[in-house]
Amino acid sequence: MDKKPVVVVNGLVRKDALAYLREHVEVRQWIEKTVMPREELKEWLKEADGLWSVRPLDVDGDLVKDAPNLKVIAQAAVGYDNVKIDELTEAGIPYGNTPTVLNETVAELAFTLICTASRRILESMEFVTSGRWEQRPSNIKGKDLSRRTLGIIGMGAIGVSISRRARAFGMTVLYHNRHPRKDDALYMTTYKELDELLALSDVVCVMAPLTDETYHMCDESFFKKMKNDALFVNVGRGPIVDTDALVNALNSGEIDYAALDVTDPEPLPGDHPLLQTSKALVTPHIGSYTDRTRYDMTILTADNIIAGVHKKPLPACVNEEINYK
Repeated sequence: MDKKPVVVVNGLVRKDALAYLREHVEVRQWIEKTVMPREELKEWLKEADGLWSVRPLDVDGDLVKDAPNLKVIAQAAVGYDNVKIDELTEAGIPYGNTPTVLNETVAELAFTLICTASRRILESMEFVTSGRWEQRPSNIKGKDLSRRTLGIIGMGAIGVSISRRARAFGMTVLYHNRHPRKDDALYMTTYKELDELLALSDVVCVMAPLTDETYHMCDESFFKKMKNDALFVNVGRGPIVDTDALVNALNSGEIDYAALDVTDPEPLPGDHPLLQTSKALVTPHIGSYTDRTRYDMTILTADNIIAGVHKKPLPACVNEEINYK
C-alpha cells in the first residue's frame, strides 16, 4: 500500500475540513492553543509534502528552505499579505488561497456596516436598552443612503458585489482601481481618480488589498480630501489606514464617522483612542465569518492541498505560473 503524503497543519482548523483532508493524506497537526514555534514547524516541514498555513505565520523562503519534499502551501483566506509569493515561486511551491467563495459574505458585511453606521443603529439601541428612548439627541440622527454617493477603493469581485447592493438602495457608485474596469456599463459604476472620488463620495469604502503601495494609503492627506459629513468604511486590511490619522480626522470633524471590520493594530485594544472618539463602529474582522462560508473556505483549502501533494492543478493558485498542469 502506497504511503499517504504528509501534510502539516500548524494550528487548529475546522474538524469537518480536517476529516475530509485525512481521507486523502496523513495529517500532522499542532493542536496546542499556543502559536507553533517557527523552528519546530521548520523541523516538521523537512518530511512534509504540504502545509496548511494557519495564521499567525509568516510564509517565506526561510520557512521552506529545508523542506525538499514540500509541494504545496495553502491558507484559508483570500489575502496573503503574510506570504512572500515571489519567494515561494522561486522555491517552486504553488500557493493556494480561497477567492470567490467569500465574495458575497464579505460584501454583505461591508454593506451592513454602511447601513448600520449611516443610521446610527448601535447608538439608537443604546438609548432603548438604557431606558432613555425619549432622550435621543439630534446629533445621532441617521443619514439616508438613497440619492447619496458611494466611492469604492478596490473594485474587485467583492467591490462589484457591494456596488450591486448600493445601487439597489438608490446610491450612485464611483470607484478607483489601479486601472479602470472594462465593464463599467454592465455594473453601472464610474471610474474616478482617487482625489475626485474622495471629494464626491458620501461614503468611502476601502476594499483594496494590502501592498507596499496601499500601506497607510488612508493618511492625514486622504481624510482631508473627504467630505466633512462622510462615512469611512474599511473592510480591506487594517494597515491600509494610518489609525492615528483616522482618529485625528474623527476628533477634528474632518470626517463624520468610521465603520471598520479591520484595524491596525489588530486586535484593537479596548482602551484604544479610536474607540474613545464615539464616532467609530468596529467589528472584530468578521467579514467571512459565517458557518457556510468558513466551511467553503476550509474545504477549498483542503482541495488545494490534496491537488498539490499529488502534483495536480490547484483549484485556486496565486502564483499560477508554477501551478501544476
